[in-house]
Amino acid sequence: MKKAPLFLLLLWMQLCTVAFAQHPAKYWVQFKDKAGSPYSVTRPAELLSPRALELRQRYHIPVDELDIPVNESYIRQVLALDDSMRLLTRSKWLNGITIYSEREGIQPLIEALPCVDFVERTVRLDKPETDLDTLFRYDAVGDVAHTDLANWQKRRDYDYGRADKQVRMNGIQWLHRMGYRGEGVQMAVLDAGFLKVDTLHFFHNLFDDNRVLGVRNFVQPGRSPFRTGSHGTGVLSCIAACSPGEMVGTAPMAQFYLFQTEDGRSEHKVEEDNWVAGLELADSLGCQIVNSSLGYTKFDDSTQLRTRADLNGRVSRASRAATIAAAKGMIVCNSAGNEGSGKWKYIGCPADAEGILTVGAVGVNGKKAHFSSVGPTADGRVKPDVCALGYGCYAGNASGRVNFAAGTSFSSPLMAGMVACLWQAFPDKTNYEIMEAVRQSASQSTEPDSLLGYGLPDFLQAYNMLRQPAPTSFDISFVAFDADTLIFGFNPHQTTVKAQPPRCSLLSADGKGKPKKLTCNSFFECPTITGDWATFYYIVLPKCTKKNSYQLSNLEIEYNDTKLLYVIGQEPPARKKQ
Repeated sequence: MKKAPLFLLLLWMQLCTVAFAQHPAKYWVQFKDKAGSPYSVTRPAELLSPRALELRQRYHIPVDELDIPVNESYIRQVLALDDSMRLLTRSKWLNGITIYSEREGIQPLIEALPCVDFVERTVRLDKPETDLDTLFRYDAVGDVAHTDLANWQKRRDYDYGRADKQVRMNGIQWLHRMGYRGEGVQMAVLDAGFLKVDTLHFFHNLFDDNRVLGVRNFVQPGRSPFRTGSHGTGVLSCIAACSPGEMVGTAPMAQFYLFQTEDGRSEHKVEEDNWVAGLELADSLGCQIVNSSLGYTKFDDSTQLRTRADLNGRVSRASRAATIAAAKGMIVCNSAGNEGSGKWKYIGCPADAEGILTVGAVGVNGKKAHFSSVGPTADGRVKPDVCALGYGCYAGNASGRVNFAAGTSFSSPLMAGMVACLWQAFPDKTNYEIMEAVRQSASQSTEPDSLLGYGLPDFLQAYNMLRQPAPTSFDISFVAFDADTLIFGFNPHQTTVKAQPPRCSLLSADGKGKPKKLTCNSFFECPTITGDWATFYYIVLPKCTKKNSYQLSNLEIEYNDTKLLYVIGQEPPARKKQ
């Protein structure tokens, strides 16, 4: 008879355990200041890597208060409140940290600290996290190499395989042919995992060349991003794959850091804070370009609301950090999102940030993909900025196959890789100058809209824009290109035009009739061309007659001691169908 009370006691204890079960959670802790920091902007070598400092100096970007780390004494005060607490990430730009705690009621205790501005629970977990006390690290060992260089120099062209359309749509093959394939450009990819990237054959060159410089996991720090989440695998393939005849990415010789910031198990605000941490690490390491095929509009926690009015670049911590990254000299390419045909419709965060390239998607016909999210931002800025192929494109997967893919998740890395090649060609141009050339080279640069932004960039045209000297006392009123022609108009001046190869024609037209051929000598020098704003001049190149090769022609327009330089690319004639 005495067993019954014992049974009831055990039952009561079990019920109490359930009733008072602790729910572990992650929190964002915002500090008030950086007072008392031992760091100083006068000692920048303590704050940034040598490469990052070199880039800051090259682009005349000062080291400032935002580069000072979060105050360590403030962090210690927070961690002292709970033995189970773990520091997960920190943000020097936003002056805060993300912590993990299993203690109920920890939030008001943190808020009571004098150094704390505010606290936000960013995810409530159903069970305790593991792998928080270990850190997965992958770092390249040895110097960066280019094992394909000898083969490349023989042909200087790629068989892009299934990636052919997505490469040629924006003309990036011309930069590849000129030798700009991303060499020396460091990129970071922020994503949801990179399953099997270390073993897949289309990434072999990356590892053979030591061009995967580092890998981190901001979600579960002790787990390898190579063993979880395949989304980043497909994203990376759009940039870095190098398997001629099967798939070649848009910057196959760039160098990469791979950061897992997205948690595929759920959707919570903590992922934005992971994203900020990854972005800041990329900056401190000296990365020039970041691709993020991620976006945040709604969360699993119904109390974490985001509205259309929040899309102003100043609400989301990820958006604020992206804008800071631009000010620090980086180019962030972020997918516009895939809500275009859904209830939300609009871009997400951090796609709403200022100073970045938000990338939408088109189909193979060049028209907007139905799913591509639209702009503008809540404060009226043009978004997306530009577009690339995102419906009808191809990406590598974790099974080792190259398959059809759809989404702005793929148009964004395609664009990021192209931008890397362009920046390689003009390393002294600032990030803003590169982005502006990309926008101005696009198909609707004069009339951007909320569907495609500035449209589809032409990277050969962007290259030509960046080759020109700084603005001078004269202007070329209009320059346009097609496969065989350069068109320009100018104020009356003496002008010399030279071309290589020389077998070209120079035509003039006033828009009222057929172009009239002008007289030029055998060296294609026309020393006394004059005109007015109503006159346009057409330089017509000979058709490319090589059956299996392309042709690059260099044109030089000498205008009052200023030389304008253009490259026109011509593909071989299409083969007739049998």
